[in-house]
Amino acid sequence: MAHPDESAPSYIPEVAKPLAPYIKSRQEILRIRQALTVYLRSQIEFADDDPDHPGCYSQSRLSLMVPHDAVVDVKRIPPELTGLRRKYLEALQANVAARREYQSVVEKTSPVNQQTDKEKEKPEQPAPDPSSALQEYLGLLRDRRRHAKLQVFEHYLKEIKQRDTVKPEDLEETGAGYRQLTPPGDLGDSQHESKTRDNIEELMDKLERAVIRAKGQLEREKGLLEELKAQRASDPPGEIPPAVKLKALQRTRDELVQWVEEKLMAVGNSETSTGAHDLRPEDLEESARLLEDKKAQIAEQYAAYVDARKRLLDAASRACQPIAPVPTKPPTRPSSMVQEKKAPGDVSSLDPLRVLSFTSDVLQPLSKSQRALALQRSYLSGMLAKEKASTLRILNRLSDESHLLPEYPILARQPRFKHAAAALASRQGTNPEPAKPDEILAMAEAWAFASDAAGANEQEYVEHKLEEGMEMAQEAGQVLQGVYNLLNQDLEDALREGAEGGAGESDIWLSEARMTRSQAKSHRSQSAAKGPWVGLNGQVGVEE
Repeated sequence: MAHPDESAPSYIPEVAKPLAPYIKSRQEILRIRQALTVYLRSQIEFADDDPDHPGCYSQSRLSLMVPHDAVVDVKRIPPELTGLRRKYLEALQANVAARREYQSVVEKTSPVNQQTDKEKEKPEQPAPDPSSALQEYLGLLRDRRRHAKLQVFEHYLKEIKQRDTVKPEDLEETGAGYRQLTPPGDLGDSQHESKTRDNIEELMDKLERAVIRAKGQLEREKGLLEELKAQRASDPPGEIPPAVKLKALQRTRDELVQWVEEKLMAVGNSETSTGAHDLRPEDLEESARLLEDKKAQIAEQYAAYVDARKRLLDAASRACQPIAPVPTKPPTRPSSMVQEKKAPGDVSSLDPLRVLSFTSDVLQPLSKSQRALALQRSYLSGMLAKEKASTLRILNRLSDESHLLPEYPILARQPRFKHAAAALASRQGTNPEPAKPDEILAMAEAWAFASDAAGANEQEYVEHKLEEGMEMAQEAGQVLQGVYNLLNQDLEDALREGAEGGAGESDIWLSEARMTRSQAKSHRSQSAAKGPWVGLNGQVGVEE
């Protein structure tokens, strides 16, 4: 297991920050090593001659790091390979060549008998196993764990033996219970009871072992907890720095990873050793029967598949055969005579191959065009459904925000007028259950009806206001005419003067002409005044 400092930590000191791009995590390093190992294995030939450990060299990464006798030959280096990998393969080629040369020189210089003795002794020596040290270490760990379990089991076994002895009262109660039991009827029942008793004893033993194991683990956890509490009590209270917390978390993660790996290895070893002993004979028979049934089913399916494939190949071979042209002979006799000679039942049947060519030439384009039309129809229907959904969503939002639809609804669609509409439709002879209308059309009709009703209402309101304005204008004209009559003035002249005065001329001559014109008008009005108010000219007590 790698040390936590070897992995790529998230907290990097200031000194190592320039090397941050080259610091990888443990998973990335493992992936890179695996990729390099696989690639180099494809370029190197190993000496896998050990029958006890086949493929031990090719499966180990140490054989690539320290080749020695593991590498036999190096394949041809591809030209596209450059950099450090090419240098490594070239150096490995040189190493292999040097070792071969050295071996040849040694064989030439050594005597023949020594060479034969070496050849005889060579098969007896076992091939070096690169993973032997690791296997020994793993075995040592398993033995230590088994020894600890045995110690716990021995401790609790002593406690069980040191329990209180059985009291006489308990023996009397158990004896009375045994007297009440009747002896078994036959031998089969006794055997069955003995098997049941054995199973119960085995279960009790397993239960006691599980309890002992749980107690041992509980005591260990309690001891660790007490040690942790004592350590925390001895340490002065203070805030833990983030770097220490990070290192503690990394250490915890590494320990958990190591524990999971050990458990997986233990489970793999236990499955290989105790997998067959946990199954009962009935389960083994049932699994064997299921396996046979599955094999028979697979065989039937494969036979059906082979038959269908043969028929398909026959049909394809018949369809792919070239059609021989039918020789056409010139008619030597009239067709009417030939038809008379032919019997009614001797009608020549069509050749299947000609029919197949007709279908491939005529029906396939039609089927393709039909398929294209179906695809286009489905696409258009999908687009229409999408647009319809968006339109409905917009109309629903606008109907929620609108003030016209609540004020001017369609009365026939109101709940209180539905019965009246149905009765009117039945009286007119129409179908009382019409088809369901389109939602968009119904909402559009509601909007159109509301807009028409709002326009008609607004038009009526404007006409009403215009009539009121006309009446008020007439009344105002009458009142104004009466006022001017009281003042002995002409309303039309006053209105005309107001219109002329609004032009806004600024010339002095125009102003003088206007004054003379007003004087003439006043003189004319004085001469033309009639009625009982002639003497009242509006200038009482005013001297000219």
